[in-house]
Amino acid sequence: MKSKFFFISLFLIVISCQDKANNQENGGQNEEVEANSFKVLLNIVVKKNDDFCLLYTENESLNFNDGVWKGIKGMETEQIVEFSLPTDVFPTQLRLDLGKNQDQEDILIKSVKFEYAGNVRELRGAEIGLFFRPDPSKCTFDSSTGIVKALVKNGKKELPSLYPNEAVLAAELPKLAK
Repeated sequence: MKSKFFFISLFLIVISCQDKANNQENGGQNEEVEANSFKVLLNIVVKKNDDFCLLYTENESLNFNDGVWKGIKGMETEQIVEFSLPTDVFPTQLRLDLGKNQDQEDILIKSVKFEYAGNVRELRGAEIGLFFRPDPSKCTFDSSTGIVKALVKNGKKELPSLYPNEAVLAAELPKLAK
């Protein structure tokens, strides 16, 4: 009886160790994939549930056809929203579409962080306004406060978007790849 117990215990230990080894191997692969993934992290206050989109181009144009959507849970406090671009995509321009919810209140952007291959560039305060500008037909953006206000036309809120200041992003983003 003791030998049966011993073999069953040994069998379980071996299987457990194999599972751990497989998880560590997969974790290593995921870290490698993530290292090749360009990320944008927004530190924001969004009070109502919404969907945001980070659009990007890879050819320096402003013809935004590709993007990554992210569901946002409304909160009264700051939250980090992380967008990960597909592996091996390196953007030359970025646009932030800040929601579709008609009942959304003003959005507060505390910071925008770009990450790629271990390099990080964080924008705070007025510096965000050097990199991004509002679509004046849809919203206002006060970079000194970080507040994005959707414009109202014919009783309906426009969907706020922040477009790139092309020259600044085109000069700064490649620095993350070095």
